[in-house]
Amino acid sequence: MRLVGVVVVLLVCAAPVVAMVAPGGNHGDSSAAETHPPDPSSDVIGWENGYWYNESIDVNQRDGLSDAELKAYVGRAMARVEFIRDEEFTRSVDVEPLSREEYRNLVRQQAARSNTPPQRAWENQVWEGLFVTGERADAARQQTRLYQQRVAGFYVPGEDRIYVISHGQRRIDNATLVHELTHAIQDQHVDLSSSELESKTMDGRRADDGLTEGEAMYVEKRYTNRCGKSWQCVAKPDVGPKRTPYGGGPLPSYNLAMQVALIQPYSDGPAYVASRFDSGGWKAVTEEYRNPPESSKAVIHPETRTDGPERLRLGEQARNGWKLYGKRGVNGSQTVGETGIYTMFWYQGRAEGNPIIRWRQFQNPDEGKFDLFNYSSTPSDGWANDRLWPYHKGDKRGYVWRTKWETPRDATEFRRAYRDLLRGRNATRVGPDTWRIEDGPFADAFRIDRHGRTVTIVNGPTVGDLDDIRPNSKPSTNRKMRFSRIR
Repeated sequence: MRLVGVVVVLLVCAAPVVAMVAPGGNHGDSSAAETHPPDPSSDVIGWENGYWYNESIDVNQRDGLSDAELKAYVGRAMARVEFIRDEEFTRSVDVEPLSREEYRNLVRQQAARSNTPPQRAWENQVWEGLFVTGERADAARQQTRLYQQRVAGFYVPGEDRIYVISHGQRRIDNATLVHELTHAIQDQHVDLSSSELESKTMDGRRADDGLTEGEAMYVEKRYTNRCGKSWQCVAKPDVGPKRTPYGGGPLPSYNLAMQVALIQPYSDGPAYVASRFDSGGWKAVTEEYRNPPESSKAVIHPETRTDGPERLRLGEQARNGWKLYGKRGVNGSQTVGETGIYTMFWYQGRAEGNPIIRWRQFQNPDEGKFDLFNYSSTPSDGWANDRLWPYHKGDKRGYVWRTKWETPRDATEFRRAYRDLLRGRNATRVGPDTWRIEDGPFADAFRIDRHGRTVTIVNGPTVGDLDDIRPNSKPSTNRKMRFSRIR
């Protein structure tokens, strides 16, 4: 599930903080109007709706924002976004508080419209393939719950309108406001609903968000770094969410793996945008919208930004009634990307006690001051492409997941880690490259084939189903002989 037609800001909360996937903060206080520089004779960068970026305003949110306070708060915030972004708002932007309950209802209604039974089944198998949700779980519902709980605000492209989720009284976190205003100025100059920013795959959307959310986070961080120093900033009573338990402890009520996958653009996007800014200022950032990154790998590792995903095909060979779900995604397939693969292995350590990777390193970012989390690991680095094709036969489910890697060594490391994942799920080897999990939410058969830089995983209810979903490319006589010895 994905919120359609809006740009959301997530709650990351690595520490007691933030808004948007944002770390921000409520620094400083503007309790008295101290200076009122004269208004310019014409609209200029750093002045908006009667307020300069460095002007003091009389705003106190303890008892909620009055209309006059909201006008001053938004006007100065727009001026500050202009000052940081070195770009002019061409139209005014409306900011409206929305209660958490109103927002939950909005998400529920949109999910009901978009999540048809075939779409839900297709989506379930993608997340099952990542060992995030089991066969009987409803992945779409879990994503809905995540959005309902973790979104701090959103911008509606084309409408110049921001909604900020509030708790009771009209209060707005200053970092959330700046983040969403950055989306508004993006939309006014580059059009956030353009086809260049509408990828069809999970990983492609993360790449798009790495640019759009990365820029918003980058501006937000430069804003919060000034709060309490060169700028006074409007304080908000602390009513934010609890700390997200990435490092351990009881799992939250929402799906933590989905959260980790979803926030990757907010984590690595700022460093990606910073790298573009350092190479050519805001002009270089704006030019990225003409040719945005194609994968989350490019956002995680900015030095690879010009390396697009390698070509990857399957060739339809399913038989005996096994079928794809039409043309969903890209010709029936989904791409989970380097982020999805990292999340899969990370979650095994965090939730299942199977430390395939150093999952606690997640909270130790490695790309400088603008990086929030560490999405790098041995079995996910070296990704070149992947496609996961869900299949069905009546009420039976299966999938083929083909991954491609930069080197044969990368492919071997991924295969080794995937085997460790299966062992952690108490899988037993029942044949050459073939495994079976007997019970639990992931009870299925698995076949893992590596050919050079490509690793193909076939999943089905039984070992016998594997060849119907994807016939084994190895000589059938040898395969039968080996199975006979095992039996």
